[in-house]
Amino acid sequence: MIILCIGIWIIRKWPGLRKDIYKAHLLGFEIECAELASPYKEHLFKALQYIVSNDEMLRSMGSIRILEIGVKTGENIQFYPEGTHLIGVDWNVKLGEYLVKGHRSWQFSHVIIERLIVGDGSSLKEVPTGCVDVVVTTRSLCSVRSIRSTLQEIRRVLTPGGKYIFVEHVPEKKGTCKRWLQIALTRTGIWPSLFGDCRLDADCVAEIENAGFEKVSWTFLALEGYVSHSFHLSLSKQHVFGIATR
Repeated sequence: MIILCIGIWIIRKWPGLRKDIYKAHLLGFEIECAELASPYKEHLFKALQYIVSNDEMLRSMGSIRILEIGVKTGENIQFYPEGTHLIGVDWNVKLGEYLVKGHRSWQFSHVIIERLIVGDGSSLKEVPTGCVDVVVTTRSLCSVRSIRSTLQEIRRVLTPGGKYIFVEHVPEKKGTCKRWLQIALTRTGIWPSLFGDCRLDADCVAEIENAGFEKVSWTFLALEGYVSHSFHLSLSKQHVFGIATR
């Protein structure tokens, strides 16, 4: 009877518990992970300094338009040039309030929030074709409904010659114990249900290479360092850092 009552309580409370777990994950581990990746991202985002917008008005102001899929807590915005016009794509319906009125809003004041879209990037119908100079994803492709559809949308919205900058975690090598654990936690639904639909077995490298970009360059890197949840990092430490050109 006690077990039954506990089960009913968990079922009733699960939506709220899941939301709280994911919020703690975003404000804890994901920020720590972003700090570990910061030196590498700083080098990667230097490419933004040399981009000239295809939009005549933005070009006259020396600005560019960036679309970021999976803005989360805005950890990438610090790398965006002054005056950047930002289109944010995220499932968080309160993202606008966080970026404009939150306690960290001063850190985002150098960019212009042009539009915020609730979604995951697999459908960007609100964004006109060829209007974006740069698309950014960091640890986001793992949780989109379809990596292939998302990459197709990224290519569509990018201007000719536009850049797609990505930092994504990838699975461990095939045949390893960690790879099997990543598969098991993903396919049982345990990991996705707790961490925003993240799939530990999602491998985006081949998808990016076959998405039709003119040029793709990337490198593998394992993030190392202290985080509060070392087990979580051990399962998502392998990353690919790269840039693709439309």
